[in-house]
Amino acid sequence: MPQRHPDEGTGGGSSEPAADSPSLSADQPHLTDRQLEILVHVARGRTNREIGSVLNISERTVRNHMRTINKKLSTGDRTRAVVIAIESGWIPIPILPETAPGEETPSEGLDRAAERTG
Repeated sequence: MPQRHPDEGTGGGSSEPAADSPSLSADQPHLTDRQLEILVHVARGRTNREIGSVLNISERTVRNHMRTINKKLSTGDRTRAVVIAIESGWIPIPILPETAPGEETPSEGLDRAAERTG
């Protein structure tokens, strides 16, 4: 996960790196926790409108976050931003869909089906 840095207009964050984050060089971008959260939703295939609904923010705010993310990562599109985040280790793979409490993940469902067949 990159070092968090306050970002104008996109909320704050601690300027201290997380304890488990890799050390960053000066030329690596600083994404806020919110920007990383949005990138995870983008990696799950969600639209700006869907991300806004999940995070209780407007679609326009999501679009502004994506504009800032693309600028920081020097990318022209959301797909490339997600690829950079995955390659940098900011988003762990596999990227599993969110599940409701008590719901099983797709991989748990596959494991359970494999146990039944044998």
